[in-house]
Amino acid sequence: MSYVCLWSPAWPIGAAFDADLAPALLACAPRVVVGDDNRIWIDARGLHAAQLAEQLLTVVRAHGVPHVRAGTALTPIAAECAAAHSPSTLTVVKPGTDREFIAPFLVSVLEPDLHLAELLEGLGIDTVGRFAALDAESIELRLGLDGVRLWSRARAEDDRWFFNTPLRALPSASLEWMEYALRDSERLLFVINSLLASVCTALVAQGERAREISIVFSLAGKTQYTHTLRSSRPTADQKRWLRLVRDALDQLTLPDAVMGIALSVDAITGNDGAQGDLFDRGFASADAVEIMLADLEDDQGDAVVAPSSTAHPLPERRTRWVAESPAHYLSRGMRGASLPLSARPSTTPELTLQLLSQPQAIVVDTATRRDHEVPVRYRDDDGWHDLVDVAGPDRVSGGEWESAFAREYFKCVREDGMLVWMFVAKDGRVTQPTDGAKDHWWFLQGWWD
Repeated sequence: MSYVCLWSPAWPIGAAFDADLAPALLACAPRVVVGDDNRIWIDARGLHAAQLAEQLLTVVRAHGVPHVRAGTALTPIAAECAAAHSPSTLTVVKPGTDREFIAPFLVSVLEPDLHLAELLEGLGIDTVGRFAALDAESIELRLGLDGVRLWSRARAEDDRWFFNTPLRALPSASLEWMEYALRDSERLLFVINSLLASVCTALVAQGERAREISIVFSLAGKTQYTHTLRSSRPTADQKRWLRLVRDALDQLTLPDAVMGIALSVDAITGNDGAQGDLFDRGFASADAVEIMLADLEDDQGDAVVAPSSTAHPLPERRTRWVAESPAHYLSRGMRGASLPLSARPSTTPELTLQLLSQPQAIVVDTATRRDHEVPVRYRDDDGWHDLVDVAGPDRVSGGEWESAFAREYFKCVREDGMLVWMFVAKDGRVTQPTDGAKDHWWFLQGWWD
């Protein structure tokens, strides 16, 4: 879910908010917008929206705000209706049901202007659902462009976005002194080197490289002199920038003594570059890789392993890792490089199953469905996760005597959109906690990413 909306009739205008309320909300969520329409908007992307809403409600009540309500949804209009027009203190709109949720509400929740409201009343359109059921052509003909925009909102196609992306400051560092002035280039280089260490460390931490760095000299005459350094290749290497600084100082003639120096990064780029197969001789890296692998084999033994899969029905027993010769991968890389583009493997993005090395025991709440129990939510080390869709069971059984197994697998969609794969061990053959609780017979096998 993307939005949490807070509403209270005690908020007439944005200026009426408690000055301490916004900082308190920011302690729970990264981005908060205080509106002038009795609403507070919170960006819940990447967060558990329902849990976040409960935390926010607690914070708002602690500031003495009465009758506050919260709504969470993927679209602003659904979150708005859930907060301002639903009787519950907290209303969670399940993903994919935004349009159905807002359909029963009066069309006034869309807040049309007076002209559109009169036209809608004249057409006999009283609910959001009836408005959304009309076709776009008739809406454009009768209500114009503003009517089409309102109609899209009635269909939960709400493109409003309340949160501006904050501008992140680029790395910088500065140092000033008052008791003396510097003219000696070596002493200036010493100061700049220490500032460069701070700037380059920040670049490395952020995974970025600088293309331009400005040096601002604060002079004794209360003036400033700026010199921009440009690297032929973006880099976060302190030594390379120091060489550029040294060359610049040899050529600069400053008009006065220096009382302070500031360094600031003006242009950056990410640590992106050409990607390729390390074993591909056409990529000019295979020789170095071959030497590296040989050294690793001498020191560590089997340095190169490859998966060997069998037909075993249990995923954790299906694959084992076996030693491979580095020459095999070198030759494979050469063969791959020689293939035409049409014959090379597809790079189209697709979901990939990520298996845990061993199934992880989880606690599961279930509901009865025909002849079996289906999971409705589960708890792992990160807390509880609600499941919005469940497919299964896919039953797997086999083996003999002590090696016998019987499982029911379920593919589940969590409310945050993650697709997980879990199973219940009907025979209890999987290693489980010592308390032997039945709930612990449920296990997480993996997830799709």
